[in-house]
Amino acid sequence: MRSLAAVVCVALGTVGGSVSADASPEVYVIDPAASQVRVHLGRAGLLKFMGHEHEIDAPIARGRIEVDPDEPTASRVDLSWDASLLAIVPGTEPEKDVPAVEERMRGPEVLDVEQHGEVRFWSFEIEVRQAKPEAGRWQLLVRGGLQIKGARHTVEVPLVVRRQGDELTAAGEATLRLRRLGIEPPSVAGVVKVADEFRLAFDVRALREGGAGEGVSDQVR
Repeated sequence: MRSLAAVVCVALGTVGGSVSADASPEVYVIDPAASQVRVHLGRAGLLKFMGHEHEIDAPIARGRIEVDPDEPTASRVDLSWDASLLAIVPGTEPEKDVPAVEERMRGPEVLDVEQHGEVRFWSFEIEVRQAKPEAGRWQLLVRGGLQIKGARHTVEVPLVVRRQGDELTAAGEATLRLRRLGIEPPSVAGVVKVADEFRLAFDVRALREGGAGEGVSDQVR
């Protein structure tokens, strides 16, 4: 297994040419405005046909990829979210229900944002499913840590990474379970509840610091 940062480093060297032995670490900063992370929660229970599915927007607060050409295993990938900013995607839920759903989601039963305001993800292993360095494209299976409600969990996320100029993008979708993340699926009267299994979909864009495309706001630096 190789770290995600190691594969990204190899990708940069392959696509952009050889990297000198004394090259400085390259930093790619996540562009929150050009990135999207969505959580899709289904329904379960005896009367699930009476409930609503939930589509949640999870805007990235900050993130960076640090690539060390001399020591790829020392490179790092890190993303974080402000748990209090997770919100129902406009138009996907009856407007009258949104305040109650968001209050419950942010409360102690689910995210407990008062006690655990940050959600983090960092990668530590990767499996290369397909590599096309000449096209700047890699299919990967990322194994990483997800910290939520103060606890750390290991998750797997298949994704496609692309590099073009000073930009890196990563897109993918994973199926996870609330209970494995320490969250009991909320229910209404025990007959309509959120399904344990949910989908996490994301499309993330990162720009190289100092590159021609650098234009990320100061909030992520």
